[in-house]
Amino acid sequence: MPEIQKYGGTWKLFEKEKLYQGELHINYDKRVIALEILLPASEGNPMPRPPYKGKIPYICGTLFSGAKILLYDCSTGREHNRLMSYTQQIIYANYVFWGLDVSSEEEIKFTKAIFDFGEIIEWSGLCNYKWELADDGGSNLMWFHQDPVKFELSKNLEITFFPNQGSIGGDMYGKEIMANQHISIEFAYKNPTAWDSIMEDALCIQYLIGLGVNQKVEIYKAQYCHSSIYIEFPKDDGISKKMHRPADMIMGTGKIEPTRNTRRYDCLYTLDDIKGNDAFIKWRENYSMIKPVLDLYFTVFSNAAGTPEMLFLNLTQALETYHSRLITDDAKAYSDRVDDLVESFCQGNSNTEQWKNFLLDEGQKRNTKSIYLRSRLADLVFANGILPFWPNGCLPDDYLRKIVDTRNYYTHYNPAKLEKAFEKEELPWVNGHLIALLEYHLLVLMGFDTDEVRKKTVEKIRRIDDAYQIQEHTHDIESR
Repeated sequence: MPEIQKYGGTWKLFEKEKLYQGELHINYDKRVIALEILLPASEGNPMPRPPYKGKIPYICGTLFSGAKILLYDCSTGREHNRLMSYTQQIIYANYVFWGLDVSSEEEIKFTKAIFDFGEIIEWSGLCNYKWELADDGGSNLMWFHQDPVKFELSKNLEITFFPNQGSIGGDMYGKEIMANQHISIEFAYKNPTAWDSIMEDALCIQYLIGLGVNQKVEIYKAQYCHSSIYIEFPKDDGISKKMHRPADMIMGTGKIEPTRNTRRYDCLYTLDDIKGNDAFIKWRENYSMIKPVLDLYFTVFSNAAGTPEMLFLNLTQALETYHSRLITDDAKAYSDRVDDLVESFCQGNSNTEQWKNFLLDEGQKRNTKSIYLRSRLADLVFANGILPFWPNGCLPDDYLRKIVDTRNYYTHYNPAKLEKAFEKEELPWVNGHLIALLEYHLLVLMGFDTDEVRKKTVEKIRRIDDAYQIQEHTHDIESR
């Protein structure tokens, strides 16, 4: 298939009754959808203006082949005028629904959406190919699969993970053939739902899987079900039965990096882990609170952060946001929290004041209106006395002060702060620590065993420290 496909047809733009001639351009690789419409000039209108500028909710099209198509969530782009000839306008669409035709925006609601999030097969554990020894000494390729797994995301939405074998392609007499499999995730709605809401629900599951596989999970393919698209089957009583069938759609939201396979032993958790406990329920209950945190966290796995400095700022903001949303944003409540935590942890030991000063320094004691970043970070590092965070060669108090100084240097520039900040070359190392600390709290929030999560966090920080020591210093192997 060529990288760019072109489809000519007539187009009805939103609420305008007039039909416009135009050509739809779809770049499948870069995920760009652009409609080019031409408005011919006339003697009475030598420079025709396009009907809309800015946002266009939807556009209905009829291709020259007769096929119906709906462009959704559109915005106008470049406009070019040629006096006494024509006006050209480019309109970009974020979504294309093949086979769909509507007469109002209210009709753009769906009963089901089916997503393929790419290489999540090993994470799901729902299917795999295996070689089995045949009686004649050869091997047979066998496909094994588990039952679908269902979750209830809301009273209106049930989500099901389906294993699919797909096709076995290629020349069956050739030296090589290709065996396929994938995981389909079906979003089934009791009440027809707007596409924007469906995409928000999809993001919730993308983040759930993405946290587990330590990468940003993208939508690889998608289909939809609409009440107007169905097949009728005759029944014995003479009444036809309608079966809604999935139809294809295309994303025009920009180029993506496909999801890469993550080995199960490298995952923070798998589908088996979250279906066997209350982790999904806790995720569902807390998602709206932690979504801003996740938005910042997933810049780790995209080009959005850009530089180690920007990623550092995003991660410190993510930790600060987590603490304010999930623990407390009240300075008086935090002071009381520190008293309770230290009393429970120390039980009257001589280091009581030491831990109080760690969690509530002098500046915080004087400030009764807001919570300092250093205090929030200290509370997250203390982690109710579990202490999962202790970078190699650093005292926690000194380390946290340096994080705060670094944040202040980048956000409130002052050359004098540079001496107190981490060096630029150290930031990837520090960012690794902050990621591990944030992941610890997200996993505990999901209900995973605290001791097990602590072990994983300590081990991850140790690997980060070891890798930093190897990469940033010269080691003479022969002299050892």
